[in-house]
Amino acid sequence: MANKKQNPVEETLKADEALSKTAVFFEEHAKVIIGCFVALIVVVAAIVLFQTQYVTTKNEEASTKLAQCVYYFEQDSFALALNGDGMNEGFADIANGYRFTEARNLACFYSAVCCYNLGQYQDALDYVQRFKTKSLNYKPAAITLEGDCQVALGNIDAAIKCFEKAGAIDNVLTAPRALAKAGVCYEEQKNYAKAIKCYETLKDKYFDSPLAQEMEKRIERCKILNK
Repeated sequence: MANKKQNPVEETLKADEALSKTAVFFEEHAKVIIGCFVALIVVVAAIVLFQTQYVTTKNEEASTKLAQCVYYFEQDSFALALNGDGMNEGFADIANGYRFTEARNLACFYSAVCCYNLGQYQDALDYVQRFKTKSLNYKPAAITLEGDCQVALGNIDAAIKCFEKAGAIDNVLTAPRALAKAGVCYEEQKNYAKAIKCYETLKDKYFDSPLAQEMEKRIERCKILNK
């Protein structure tokens, strides 16, 4: 059965009615709509102002303070780098202040490294887990450090997850170390088959790495122990 064809006049009237209702709605709620629109503009302006004024200024201030911390860090003076020297703030001060700044984020990573070297493994873990980055260099390094902290705290399963995650990131500097660490953890658990897999991946994929030269001996040892 064919659909009933609508009268063009009826269609026009219905369209006019819909437009009228829309116009009436806007007219009745004009103040509310305009108020919401103005509020949105104010919020956006506030966010832009916050980013350009507060965050930028604070980031510059924190970045300047980082310089002295990095100086101590490069001298292996981890306590001074972390806590400051009495005149200059340390990484920990910057990491626990200067919210929303990239300098604060970077200070979390350096604080983690300092704490780890000072034997403060739980603090190191807390700091490195706060560090967020997409950098192909910093990210695997941070994940590996998290694994090191987990090993120091006796959490071998958690450490393996970190090392395997870092080892899966294609980075010739960090992946070999992470894969080797994962293998060592598996050996500690007497899971020699998985240890062999880590070592073989390192040897085959990163054959130019100095660590690759050690893998053949480790693989042979694990094969003997796996019998």
